Amino acid sequence: MKHSASEEALPGLRSVQEDHRPRWAMIRWIDRLNELVLNILALTLGVLALLGIVQVIARYIIGSPLAWSEEVIRFALIWSVFLGAGVVVRRGMLVAVEAIYLVAPSKLARAIGFTSLGISGFFWAVLMYYGWTVRGMVGSLMSGSLELPMSIVYLAIPVGAALALINTIVVALDPPEQVITQAAS
Repeated sequence: MKHSASEEALPGLRSVQEDHRPRWAMIRWIDRLNELVLNILALTLGVLALLGIVQVIARYIIGSPLAWSEEVIRFALIWSVFLGAGVVVRRGMLVAVEAIYLVAPSKLARAIGFTSLGISGFFWAVLMYYGWTVRGMVGSLMSGSLELPMSIVYLAIPVGAALALINTIVVALDPPEQVITQAAS
């Protein structure tokens, strides 16, 4: 049987397809939720790209711009960024200074990793709190073209931060494959 580099780094570790690490039902549910969010975001970004093209055609070819399309694109991108943050956290795709993990002893690298997760968790919790507070402050404001309550737009902050916080906790309990491989090397 051929062994991958990750299996050599951590004996007994199988490829992602054959991953038999113990997983709680809640973690599996969070991973399914992340897949759903990722699929919705992919579809949303595709629709927004088409809407942007339609807006350019309407403005410069037809000469009659769509008044509402810019707000739809802006608000959907805000929601996409905040919802996508949680998925990125779970997949271990946030920016990291990997050189520290490469030169530090494995115990120190693990301690740095857990400290980083703790700081991230604290950040997401603070963002959730203040995002909810700001959402409440703009409750009576309406957007210009769509006349959508701005509290719906600002709700992206606490919802996205909550998803990222949950995913940060899940990463602490069940780190992604690449994080395990980095810590072992």
